[in-house]
Amino acid sequence: MFGKFKHTRFKVLTLLILAFTFSACELGNKGFKPSSGRTNEILVVTNDDELWKGEVGDTIRALFGQELQGMPQAEAAFEMVHIPATAFSHLYQTHHNIFILDISPSIEKPIVETKIDFWAKPQRVIKITVSDKNSFYQEFAANKETFVQLFDQNENVRVGNTHAAFEDDKIRKQLVKSYQVSMVFPAAYYIAANTNNFVWLRREADKYSQGVFMYFYPYTDTVAFNSARIIHLRDSITKKYIPGPSDGSYVKTATLIPPVRKEVNFNDDFAVEMRGLWEMEGDFMGGPFVSYTFLDPKYKRIVTIDGYVYFPGQDKKNLLRQVEAIIYSFRIPEAEPAGNSKN
Repeated sequence: MFGKFKHTRFKVLTLLILAFTFSACELGNKGFKPSSGRTNEILVVTNDDELWKGEVGDTIRALFGQELQGMPQAEAAFEMVHIPATAFSHLYQTHHNIFILDISPSIEKPIVETKIDFWAKPQRVIKITVSDKNSFYQEFAANKETFVQLFDQNENVRVGNTHAAFEDDKIRKQLVKSYQVSMVFPAAYYIAANTNNFVWLRREADKYSQGVFMYFYPYTDTVAFNSARIIHLRDSITKKYIPGPSDGSYVKTATLIPPVRKEVNFNDDFAVEMRGLWEMEGDFMGGPFVSYTFLDPKYKRIVTIDGYVYFPGQDKKNLLRQVEAIIYSFRIPEAEPAGNSKN
């Protein structure tokens, strides 16, 4: 059944990532300074300025600067800051995301290295050492999806650490009590609804809104991971539980630009990620959302966690990243008893 498929498939993916991470040469000792840099930012270091200005730089920018899917306006996945290797001092080594490229004719074979918390914490450092540009293009193309995933993971860890520092543990305790689920929400969030295997948490700031809602139902078969099924169920849930500001208005999935499906490694398990736009039926509101649907084998249930942002006319990727970090804090506490009551 699906449980076996799930663990087999993503066990392989996890092993590939671990092999990539730890089979390469050591970069050095772990550091413990707090990492620096802006959210969704990568520091790019090259041993030659001309590399960054030419086709090599274009290749790096095309990957890390690609447009995020499921956004109402164009926003790059990462912003990049470039410095030459000669300027890569201790001041810059604490950046939380570092991509280093060293092209030198003396290199005998390509080396791809990646380290966690090398000069600071949390930090992800990725280094490619090759003899020429062609070797770089080959290594970069072969590993580019992993590069993005590793930087994404580090961003979620970094933002999640900030959330943990300002956590309202009353929310976590209520989620454990109601649904045997542990998640970390910063104190600005509050529970807006909690009923019938559905919980909605909101943050309402002066100019923007963020929200996370989660729902559960028994697992029967793999139809639960069908894209149309996920969106249909999402719309039925939001119509019932997430009203808009006007009478009769409610949240629904926008269909002009269809949501994008992706199968991902969610906390070392299989999940279907959906990214798209939401809109308000009966009102003029909308924004991006991201959802993750996965099997909770302990309680034999499907879990969908959906996060959204409302920030009209402004860039939303950093706010969406904050929501994603909350979602990725999801855990099933081992000590909790079975059951799924709302009491």
